Amino acid sequence: MNRSRVTLALAVLLVGVAAGTVLTAVFGREGESAAGEAGPGLFRTEHIVFRSLKRGPDQGRIAYVPPDAARSRVLAGPRCLRVAAEAGRAVCLRDGGVPGRPYEIVRLNDRLKEAGDEPLAGVPSRARVAPDGRHFASTVFVSGHNYISLGFSTETMVYDGKNGRPLANLEHFTFLVNGVKDGSVDRNVWGVTFAADSNVFFATVAVSGRTYLARGDLSRRTLTALRENAECPSLSPDQTRVVYKKRVSETSQDAWRFYAFDLRNGREWPLGETRSVDDQVAWLDGERVMYAVPKSGEGRTTADIWTAPLDGGKPRLLIPDADSPTLVGTDL
Repeated sequence: MNRSRVTLALAVLLVGVAAGTVLTAVFGREGESAAGEAGPGLFRTEHIVFRSLKRGPDQGRIAYVPPDAARSRVLAGPRCLRVAAEAGRAVCLRDGGVPGRPYEIVRLNDRLKEAGDEPLAGVPSRARVAPDGRHFASTVFVSGHNYISLGFSTETMVYDGKNGRPLANLEHFTFLVNGVKDGSVDRNVWGVTFAADSNVFFATVAVSGRTYLARGDLSRRTLTALRENAECPSLSPDQTRVVYKKRVSETSQDAWRFYAFDLRNGREWPLGETRSVDDQVAWLDGERVMYAVPKSGEGRTTADIWTAPLDGGKPRLLIPDADSPTLVGTDL
């Protein structure tokens, strides 16, 4: 082989090695993108934003995929214990990492870059961003660690979406049941879902051993009970239906069942998901919701994201090794 052919062969080899290195760096060993931040189009096209639970150094980081989850997830943003996104904003509930600040809520911009943070009073549980981005909410456990524990206590805060400033503690709102002010001192509020205007929202209110689906009004500082035994609501894109979990058993193994409720006529019906799932669903489109189902194996506990239609149809796996999903980039 003459010198020119050797040189050509060596050049081809080097290009191949370089290309392989780039592909490994971008997609990793399991086809995940290792991008450090989201592209500028993340909130202008449809994506599911969620928390990736694949084992490895990136476990717990924010990730995103198209709504059909057909392509590999892209990693972007920090590690979180809960994440929610909407309208060009996202929030991340995470470990504080400094003494005296065990947990915090972090605001993220449309490239999932950190824009500010506030301390949290307890263990992160729920988060939601309003459809117009004007407000966001967090729920934490001040005591206890789940919604079936005896004596648990929550704190739910609403924040200004632009600057992250705390606006309201929902436990301080006036709570009305059948038009009468409730004066219970053991009140807990959790699981906010915002209406399109950001002022109206729905949440769970628990008093005297009972839970209620309540309609909230930020400007009036009121919570109005709509019905009993409804927790962690999620309002549909067309503002007409709510999906929540109902307590159907006192045992933790089969405590919950997802139900849909039509706000226009009061009709309620069960979804096809029969497993007991302790999560706040998010809407995948106008007729399907998505949620995380815990799984155990290999000495660890993780979760998969499933989706179920409102018509009672069979649920299906959507994104493995993931939780805390929300859909961004569309008004549905």
